[in-house]
Amino acid sequence: MKTTFINLMATAAIALMPAVSMAQTENPRGVYKLTGLLDKYGNIIKEPFDQYKICTDSVTLMFSVVGDWFRIGKNDSKIFNYTGEEPDAHDATATRIFDSNAEHFTLKWWSTYSDHVYFPKNDWCTEYYESVKYSETAKKALDAMMSPPASDPKNPLIGTWRLIGMMDDLHNTKQKMKQIREKPMDGYYTIFTPSYIVAIARNSGSIYPSPNPYNKKVFKVGQNENKITWLSKDLIAVEIHQDYRTDYEILERVTQGTAFDGIASHYVTH
Repeated sequence: MKTTFINLMATAAIALMPAVSMAQTENPRGVYKLTGLLDKYGNIIKEPFDQYKICTDSVTLMFSVVGDWFRIGKNDSKIFNYTGEEPDAHDATATRIFDSNAEHFTLKWWSTYSDHVYFPKNDWCTEYYESVKYSETAKKALDAMMSPPASDPKNPLIGTWRLIGMMDDLHNTKQKMKQIREKPMDGYYTIFTPSYIVAIARNSGSIYPSPNPYNKKVFKVGQNENKITWLSKDLIAVEIHQDYRTDYEILERVTQGTAFDGIASHYVTH
């Protein structure tokens, strides 16, 4: 059975639970929200950004939110493992992780920013993170990305769909699907939940309200109305209009793993 990133995080969190009250030296694993930072004037301030660190055994990703828009990327080159607060013997400005367990951790990194409103130049920046804290948008996006694919017999669109390719028309779809599967697209997802839609394009995405109930022949994202042609129960063609042309996005239902697994695996291998 394939081990997913979310399973790795869940296993790590369960393993840490008995030691939370005693140990502050664990590797952070899971999703942690920025709750405060020590600014360049030496003041601890409440978080100025809606920012998260997603810590796994394979990669550390940063998830940030502005309004209904979010971004996910690999801002940190190293996996976040406990280092302690003392400087690294071989690299005095190496990032430090300490006061760390399943509930929280402290991040200390060397800043070279010039004239940043919060971060110092050529000095340490200290950030404080806590788990199980989310803004409304972050909770919606992360729940959709990290949850196993859902389904609903009454609403066939409900679930996680992956964009695998494009067609300029729907003639000879069998042959065109063969060509698409030889080199499928990567990192594009549309997740339909009962109350909202999450649209992801590689390292960024947005949340949109969803119609209730869904119309299986059309759905709306923002101001764009998208007609649907069902090629099979797990394969749809979404009509899009651009530059006076009509093309079709081919979306395949995700039945194993999560959207986050696909996104994270891209950063593990790049």
